[in-house]
Amino acid sequence: MSSILRIAHTVRPTIAARNVSRRNYHHLYDENTAMGKKFLDEQKAIHHHAASTAGMWYKVALYVALPLVTVSLIRSFKQETEHISHVKHHAHEEPEDLPPEFPYQNIRRKDFFWGNGDKTLFWNDLTNVHRE
Repeated sequence: MSSILRIAHTVRPTIAARNVSRRNYHHLYDENTAMGKKFLDEQKAIHHHAASTAGMWYKVALYVALPLVTVSLIRSFKQETEHISHVKHHAHEEPEDLPPEFPYQNIRRKDFFWGNGDKTLFWNDLTNVHRE
């Protein structure tokens, strides 16, 4: 029985804890006090600064970042089309022209559970050479 009372005593808030006064900051928002007026002026300045800064970063993103991303997209697209045509040109090479395969390459201790079990998940028939 005493353990139940001990648990109830620890769970139930004490009288002293109930009577602790709360800190009220409502005077900060009151325009009639000097502290409240100063606080509200600071909040207005912060809001004005945030609005102008957000507008600046919007313009930077729109007029600087977007054109740079577009230019880099076009440039990489041109390079990739050239690379694909180059790869297709070399796809018809004879196996003698390919680099040698060393014993440490393509080691398979266990078959993959997809496909024929020998090709990796990122296998590309245009770029990877399958040697048996």
